[in-house]
Amino acid sequence: MSDPIEIEESNAQFLAAWIHLSQSLPGRRVEHTDGVSVVLSGTDMVMLNAATLSSPATDLQDLERRARRAVELARAGGVPWLFALSDSWSPGGDGGAAAELLGRLGFDPAVSLTGMVADAIAPQRRAPSGLDLRRVADAETRAAIADLNAVAYSVPIPAGRASVAHEALWGDRGFGRVGYVGDQPVCSAATFIVEEIRYVGFVVTTPEHRRKGYAEAAMRSCLDDALSATGIQRTVLHATDIGRPVYEGMGYRAVTRFAFYTPPQA
Repeated sequence: MSDPIEIEESNAQFLAAWIHLSQSLPGRRVEHTDGVSVVLSGTDMVMLNAATLSSPATDLQDLERRARRAVELARAGGVPWLFALSDSWSPGGDGGAAAELLGRLGFDPAVSLTGMVADAIAPQRRAPSGLDLRRVADAETRAAIADLNAVAYSVPIPAGRASVAHEALWGDRGFGRVGYVGDQPVCSAATFIVEEIRYVGFVVTTPEHRRKGYAEAAMRSCLDDALSATGIQRTVLHATDIGRPVYEGMGYRAVTRFAFYTPPQA
C-alpha cells in the first residue's frame, strides 16, 4: 500500500507543476474554490489545462458536486481541458466507482498517468549512441520540445509553441534537453524545480526511435542539470503507461494512478 504522505505529495506536485508550467503565459487562469482546483494555460495545449480535486472526495455525492463545479469553472476558460482524479482521492479509494459516476455525468476516459517518486536515480544501464543532447536554451530548441510534445499529444503545433515554447518557462528553474539524430529532433525531457522537488515532464520520443534509450538519456541529462544546479535529490513525475517501465528501471516507484477525463459536452 502506498504511503499516504507520498499520495498527498503526488497530488500536490501534480497541481503545483501544472501551475508552474502555465505561470508565465498571458492567458493563464488558476482558481481554487469549493474543493476544486482549475489550472488553465489559456492555450489549446489540452494537457496543460486541468481541473482536479483540492482534497480527497468524502463520498460519491461529494465527488459529483465537485465534478459539476469543475465543469462550471473550467468551461468558462474557453480552452480544451481535462478532469484529473487520483484513484487514492476517489471516495474510499475506489477508482472504479468514481469512473462509473463520472461516466454517468458525461465524462469520457482519456488517458491515465501513474504518479511516481524516487529519492535517487539508479545508475544508467546503457548509453545510446548517435544521440546529440542539446539544452533547451534558444528559440530552436524551445520550438523542438514544443513540437515533439504537441505531436505526441495530438494537439496543433501552434498550441504547443504558445505554451511549451514560451521563453519564460525556461528560466533558472527549468532544465530541458532535446535529443537529435543528425539535424532531426527525436526525443525530449525536462526537469523543473517545483516546491523544492525535481519534477519531470515533457518526456517523449518519436515512434520510429523508441526502444533505443533516447528518452531515458534525455531525462537523465536534465535531471543531472537540475541536481548540479540545486543539489535537490528527490524527484516526482506522472508517467504514461508507455513510459512507466523506463522510469521503474531508473528507480522510480508507483504511488497512485491518475485518471484523466474529457468533460461533458456543453
